[in-house]
Amino acid sequence: MIRYLTYLFALFCSLSVASQKLDQKLSESQLVIGQPIILTYSVVTAKNDTVLFKEKNDIIKVRSITKTGDLSSDGIEFEILHPFVDTFIFHTNSKEWVGKYTITAWDSGMFVIPGETIIVNDSTYHFEDLAVISYLVDPIDGVDIYDIKENFAEIPEKPFSITEFITENWWWLLIILFATIAFIGYRRRNKGEDYEEEERPISLKERTLLAIDSLESAKLWEKEQLKEHFIELSFILRSYLASRYDISLLEKTTYETKILLTQKGLNEETVNAIARILSESDMVKFAKSKPDLVAILRVSTLAKQIVAETSPLEFDNVE
Repeated sequence: MIRYLTYLFALFCSLSVASQKLDQKLSESQLVIGQPIILTYSVVTAKNDTVLFKEKNDIIKVRSITKTGDLSSDGIEFEILHPFVDTFIFHTNSKEWVGKYTITAWDSGMFVIPGETIIVNDSTYHFEDLAVISYLVDPIDGVDIYDIKENFAEIPEKPFSITEFITENWWWLLIILFATIAFIGYRRRNKGEDYEEEERPISLKERTLLAIDSLESAKLWEKEQLKEHFIELSFILRSYLASRYDISLLEKTTYETKILLTQKGLNEETVNAIARILSESDMVKFAKSKPDLVAILRVSTLAKQIVAETSPLEFDNVE
């Protein structure tokens, strides 16, 4: 009798395990650095089963594959670009749980994404590992390749040349010149001949908004310079935030920037908005994204909104 009950128990357990159908997949098995891909997990269970999955918020740690095909003890972090989302799909005799991450890599190589765990009722199940390859964009003749501004990027030492500096950065130097001329003209038009007052220094907020307005007026996207537009917008926003909160951001990744701004007390909604602008800039620079005019102006407007919301209050004529 005991043996009979043991067989029944074993059969019940095997049927319970078999009833769980786990699946995992990537929208792309290869990606260009900065390109978003979708990581999907799914499990089919009975309708009354309880499903528990502990999602990650910012990063997913992956392991590197060596040249010999072995898994390295070291790895990198894939950035989670959008919050984790999950849902249930109900069928006639079952239900399917589906969870999705939008992720990307900021380093090249071959990696393995470790399988996650999921709890169905009181049992724990493991998804299988997934392999993915990340690589740089192939160079194109006549097109400049912009390096990712990471702390570990090596910059070759060479003598400073003012001619080379102006040649390589003429477009943002021109923007600064336009902004300065526009501000001087504005001040002269609004100052009477017999009215003398001490010149008020232009604030960080005003300088930044003028720079963004001048960048929009340049309409670089109409000159096949969309990448340059987003590089300059990213530079303006990072420079503003660095001065506003006294932190170094010009050589930080989007993920590192989010951490530093959160530590400075910015609310989550503002930090996420800043990250969206920087991520859009990264997508244009490294993943050849080509947003339309509406999307370009929307990002620019969002940048000006962030500057206005994070700037300290200004009071005129206060003695």
